[in-house]
Amino acid sequence: MRHPLPIRTPWILTILVLAAGSAAPAQSTRLFVDKTIPFEEGFRIYLVPDMEGMGSAVLVSEVIAGNEAPRYKDRTGPDYWNHYRHLLTQEANVVIEGARAAGARSFVVNEGHGGNRFANIIPWELDPDALLIRGYPKPMVMSTGIDSTFGTMMFTGAHAAPPNHAVMSHNYAFDAFTVNGTRLNEVGINALIGGAKGVSVSLVSGDDVLVAETQAILGNGVIGVVTKIAVGYHAAITYSPERVREMLRAAAEEAVRREMAGDFEPFVMATPYVVEFTLRSSYPPEIEAAVDTITNYPLEKLGERSYRMVTDDVDRIGYLLDAIEEIVLP
Repeated sequence: MRHPLPIRTPWILTILVLAAGSAAPAQSTRLFVDKTIPFEEGFRIYLVPDMEGMGSAVLVSEVIAGNEAPRYKDRTGPDYWNHYRHLLTQEANVVIEGARAAGARSFVVNEGHGGNRFANIIPWELDPDALLIRGYPKPMVMSTGIDSTFGTMMFTGAHAAPPNHAVMSHNYAFDAFTVNGTRLNEVGINALIGGAKGVSVSLVSGDDVLVAETQAILGNGVIGVVTKIAVGYHAAITYSPERVREMLRAAAEEAVRREMAGDFEPFVMATPYVVEFTLRSSYPPEIEAAVDTITNYPLEKLGERSYRMVTDDVDRIGYLLDAIEEIVLP
């Protein structure tokens, strides 16, 4: 859906979704699934910024606050994370700046990084025209509130999925995640949710492995910004943060212009969606046991740490992610 481009008064709204105590998996997000993002006129951008794929980020200590779960408390240092959350906010701002130059007028930023429980962007430094979705748990994690009124989705600072060996590569709580036999990374999963609503992905940034991986998954000519060249799980040949911001600004402007011209197709798959996933091998047995107790989704146990769900509703995939995230990131 396309809308006229009015003049707007700068303002910001933060949507904070809070957990409901020690609720059962996904119970706290089920309370909020009917909430919607305030509608704004004009071409709308849905931006999902992550941290692992940011320019120059190569270490877990740079993207983890240390309070996500007990096992993370020794993996960080405030001098690292506090600095990189400023860079995260700056990357979001230049994407908005570039998109605005091409005619976009409405901007929603949904934090995609689980560090600090999805509260890493600094609100008072974010572009004042942006609506910010932050906090945890939140419905569908990285696709909260996405609907057909958005003109495009963009993903910055994204990371590759296993088994690709790239900078801090992972995929939610999984060693493998496929839909209809196609292996998806985090961008692909959320592109599928947005694609079912007619929203296409026009821009993705991260290391060279992530960009190639995502372009192969989406197959729609999505613009890729390579922020660094992976040479290990915790090593990369990096561009300077300033150069990365210049590339992101230019790419966002091009992405909006091309999206308005209809250059990008939404990422869709045939229904029913056959979802198969394998939990991370690094998780203790208690995680698998807890996933086994999920009863509000038609999960079939395939083997050790492996499951299948068949559904006609793409949102159910997102809500299943909620349930599992609440187990692994309490």
